[in-house]
Amino acid sequence: MVAGQRRYEGLLLDLMGVLTSDLFDGYRSFSAAESLPDDALVDFLTKDPEGHRLLVDVERGVIGQRDFELGIGRRFGIDGERLVERVWDYLRPEPLLLEFVRRARSHGIKAGLLSNSLGTEPYNACVAWNLVDEFDSLVISGEVGLRKPDPEIFELAVKRLAVPAEACVFVDDMEHNLGPAREAGLTVVRHTEASKTIAELERLFGNVLNSQQETVPRVSIE
Repeated sequence: MVAGQRRYEGLLLDLMGVLTSDLFDGYRSFSAAESLPDDALVDFLTKDPEGHRLLVDVERGVIGQRDFELGIGRRFGIDGERLVERVWDYLRPEPLLLEFVRRARSHGIKAGLLSNSLGTEPYNACVAWNLVDEFDSLVISGEVGLRKPDPEIFELAVKRLAVPAEACVFVDDMEHNLGPAREAGLTVVRHTEASKTIAELERLFGNVLNSQQETVPRVSIE
């Protein structure tokens, strides 16, 4: 498709690894701080059946954040108290992409957050990072009982954004999430670094971004 042929109206973005630095790097920093091998937590959550089930269950809201933290604490013999918040302490915001979201919304593009979460109680990353008012809609996996790459979560995200799937762009850093989104009718962008992602979004949304600007409130991210 030649840029400009399709008029996109909506933008869906992942949170961890897109609007923040890489989540796995955060896990590694946390592991090192706990005197564990750097990849201990990453391997447990992605390769170990027990750990992966723990991750899937918290992302779908089957268990709460506290149970997730306790499960990791028991596995590694570490303090699970505030574990999710402590992992988030090692993540950094990606201000360039957040600024693009603000710019897009100022031109009438609807922006939504679509995130696989590690629970929202007691630590809610969207609240802690002042993200709630930055988006027109939020779909948080544990709150809706679905997780990426479940096809239904993309259908729900598009419905909440009130934009046709074919007029929506989805940005994620995980390749396995992009196929189901594409099958749901969305145009997908694989995020690797902010400058490349923004360049592709500017190409896709160029005809809208060149139109008259509208003002939307800005909220800081800290």
